[in-house]
Parts: sequence; structure tokens; C-alpha cells
Amino acid sequence: MSVRILILIGIGDGLQIADELTRHTNCQVFIFLDKRSRLKTNFNIAGEVSSLKKEDFLLRFLRKNRIEAIVDASHPFDKDTTKICVKTAKLENIKFRKFTRPSWKPRSNDNWITLPTLNEAEKIIPNGSNVFIATGRNGLEKFSKLTSCKFFIRRLGDGIAQCSLKNGEFIYGDPPFSIKDEISLFESLNIDVLVIKNVGGKGSFAKVEAARALNILVVMIDKPQKSNTLVISSIPEIFKWVDTNL
Repeated sequence: MSVRILILIGIGDGLQIADELTRHTNCQVFIFLDKRSRLKTNFNIAGEVSSLKKEDFLLRFLRKNRIEAIVDASHPFDKDTTKICVKTAKLENIKFRKFTRPSWKPRSNDNWITLPTLNEAEKIIPNGSNVFIATGRNGLEKFSKLTSCKFFIRRLGDGIAQCSLKNGEFIYGDPPFSIKDEISLFESLNIDVLVIKNVGGKGSFAKVEAARALNILVVMIDKPQKSNTLVISSIPEIFKWVDTNL
């Protein structure tokens, strides 16, 4: 009998997990995809990650589809989704694991300042800096007091939207971004500071490597802390967990 697993996907690794489990195990995989990730897949999508915020939506889905386990591969900073999953899995006695990639680690000569949240970032950024923000649109108000700085905010796709920061400007583009691309962009904007979330993995690391090459200050926002008993950090560990527990 196949095991029925729900995978929440907000990062590319989630698609790889779904593909590997589908091809190499007897699991029946259901997928919720975070549309904000802009990930493309040929899998049938059972739902949208944002739907979990609707009252009892996840609970009803789990019961209707007789889900036996949840693998949460949502965005590492999507605390709300993980919280809902942990609570509902416990209520329904469903096995749960959070997949999170290992965090990036600085080299000895890297110019990093690591902070627990974005709230402290404005205290670190020197006056008059050109700042590249790679943490998304949310939280831009936290930089509103830095009126002598110029902010450039990465946004995916095309657009002409007005930035909520008077001294801010959206920089549009579509991934993947190579190290060469990021170095060229940072040089053209004369960037002094990079603000980025420590999401781990390869996708966003080109910005960090570009900052390293140009000796740019990196304000690194650390991942939210989670219980180690629920976290798996590699795809082989996912297979081991499935084989051992399901």
C-alpha cells in the first residue's frame, strides 16, 4: 500500500524531493506550491501554500485525502506555514518534518554581520550607503529612517511599480542570476551594503559571492529558529526518514 505524503513547496529542493519520492518510493505525493516562488513544475498541484491560512483548510485536506505524513519544504522564512503544519500534524497524529537547507557560512575574510531579524538592520547600515535589498518587499518600512541612503530592491519579473521608500527603487529581473551578472549590477549601482536572508542553497548565493568579490558589507538575516527534532537538512535524510517511519 502506498504512503500518502503532502509536500509543501516554496523552494526548488521541494520539487526535487517530490520527484525523488515519486520515482523511487511507493509514496503517493500531494503538492501544495507557493506561487510566490515562481517555481515551474509538471506535477499536478493539489493546492496553494497561501490557502493554509484559511481556517481549518489544511485539516480538512488532510482528512479528505487520508494524508499520513507532511514534508514542509516551504520557504525557510515562512514561519506561519510551518507553525500551521506543526500544529495540525500534532492534532491529527500525522508525521511531520521540516526540510531546510544548511545555512551559508562566512569565510574568514568575509565582511558579514549576522542579525536575528530584519528589525536591527537599520542600526548597522552606515549613513549615505547604497544598499541592495534582497529580502523582498515586506519590511521596507524598517529602513524609512535612513533618509541619506539609497535603496535598490530586487523584484522578480517585469514591472514599473512605485517603491514605498521615497529613496528606494525596484530592480526587476528573472533568475537565475550568475555571479557575473550580480557583480556587474552591484558595480553599476555602486553598492556598499547587501541585505539578504540566509536561505541556504545555491539559488541566491550568487549575490553573496558578488559581495565577497567586491568586499561589500553583507547584512545577513538569520533563519528563524526551529526545533531540531523536526528538521531534516538533506534529501537523502528525507528518504531515510520515510523508510524508517512510514
